[in-house]
Amino acid sequence: MKALIGVMPEEHIRRRMLAIVKGEHKPQPGEPKVWFTSLNALAQILNNRNIALLRLMDKQKPETMTELAELAGRKKSNLSVTLKTLNSLGLVRLEKQGLSVKPVAVFTDFDIKVKQDFINKFAHEAA
Repeated sequence: MKALIGVMPEEHIRRRMLAIVKGEHKPQPGEPKVWFTSLNALAQILNNRNIALLRLMDKQKPETMTELAELAGRKKSNLSVTLKTLNSLGLVRLEKQGLSVKPVAVFTDFDIKVKQDFINKFAHEAA
């Protein structure tokens, strides 16, 4: 389960979204569905700990957040915040089952696509 993640400046992401809303741009199948404004922002979410959590969820298939917290060795409150963030990005599904919530990893691997002119701009500013 691999997700394509895009990285480009916030201004470009806004322009892209507006073009989609106006019908001027139709996202193609190979385009990212999740976008970050910088590699730094991406690294804060898709860090090694969160990727390991996604893979643990995929492998162990916990039925509840309490079970996942025990498997991951994390506090449930901390885990809940992480899962809500990953859910908002579409990387995790939180399925309500009665009074509990079953966490499901949607993706466990990632390809990162960085908009080329962003790379050029960053390289120029860093020089």
